[in-house]
Amino acid sequence: MTTPKITNIRYKIARCGECDEVVSITYPLPKDEHAQCPRCHHILATTQRWSLHRCAMIALSLLILMPFALGFPLLSLDLLGVRVDASVWEGIWKMATAGYQYTAFLVFVCAILMPISFAILVLMLWFSKLLGIRPRNVLLFLGYIKPWVMFDVYLVALGVSMFKVREYAALEINTYLLAFVFTALLTTLLFIKINVNELWDEFYPEHKQPREIDDGIELCTACNYSFPHSEIKHSHGHSNCPRCDSRLDIPESIKLQRTWALLIAGIIMLFPANLLPISGVYLTGALSEDTLMSGVISFIAMKSYFVAFVVFFASIFVPISKIFIMLYLLASVHFKWQHSIKWQMRLLHIVHFVGRWSMLDLFVLALMMSLVTRGQIINFTVGPAAFYFGAAVFLTMMSTSQFDSRLIWKIYDRKTTK
Repeated sequence: MTTPKITNIRYKIARCGECDEVVSITYPLPKDEHAQCPRCHHILATTQRWSLHRCAMIALSLLILMPFALGFPLLSLDLLGVRVDASVWEGIWKMATAGYQYTAFLVFVCAILMPISFAILVLMLWFSKLLGIRPRNVLLFLGYIKPWVMFDVYLVALGVSMFKVREYAALEINTYLLAFVFTALLTTLLFIKINVNELWDEFYPEHKQPREIDDGIELCTACNYSFPHSEIKHSHGHSNCPRCDSRLDIPESIKLQRTWALLIAGIIMLFPANLLPISGVYLTGALSEDTLMSGVISFIAMKSYFVAFVVFFASIFVPISKIFIMLYLLASVHFKWQHSIKWQMRLLHIVHFVGRWSMLDLFVLALMMSLVTRGQIINFTVGPAAFYFGAAVFLTMMSTSQFDSRLIWKIYDRKTTK
């Protein structure tokens, strides 16, 4: 029995966006398979995605569900015979009208604006394909906003809020919560099944042809496009990507300065976020305020140990550990520390994954503002630490996104060539 010869096998060049290694990939890639970097195991290409038409149908379903998930009551509180409803929009609106506009805006961005924008952008891609339009800016923006869509974090915040208010009054779960759960699940499914890199190839087919391996290979990190140095587009004295027109000649020193600036600003914001009260409850006229840590202690006193762990992990452990990890990685680049590259990359991946969960506390505050309204016997108020905490989360997330992991691999390469 002879093995049939595989014909028409071609290869294309790709530069890994994580470790800067140049590798060759089978072209076209077999269905339901993926190619990964042999050095850092970063996924370079995959065909495990749904068609744009199917993704657009999910996005349309999301837009139909979102008015029910965001505008209608998810939880209800029976407070001495008075029914108080809690919805995503109601919590943000009450927070804004109570004088906490900036904090409400941070919650609005992650809980309403970005999820709606994500679904709209997918639909825009579908219409662009039908009309034969090349949606460069839509593809770029779609890749940028994915970390800021936080329906899954808000879902956990709902559970924390339920434990937090159960000591005050009877809590009722509304049927609209089902719409929110389905919206969160569909959003996660869309995240998994839509492949922005393949969509770039689909809309710009002239930029996906196989090439021979070339030492002068450039990489655009904005659209993940590998191309020969000779194809660089020069415009207004800058080097741009020939596919998405993003700048390629940003110096490494500028990238590090941006990372440092955002991280230092986040560190500064974290001090008042932990020292000042983040929430307060008026009970029969007496004000009881909580900081981040005292809120965790109150859950422990209620014997809600799992909720206390979730709040401590998301609100205290994650932001502080994220800052220490980023400081370590930046110091590794500046002082050229030759530590375990595997461990350093694992730390960076952890930071990227857990950073968004720090928004949990702000989502809980918005729900509490909606549930425990002013004018009742029990009044809930947001403390001054809320804005500083939200700003710290935003700044550290942006700092992480600015950090280029290839700077660590350059130190590793110098070590291995000695």
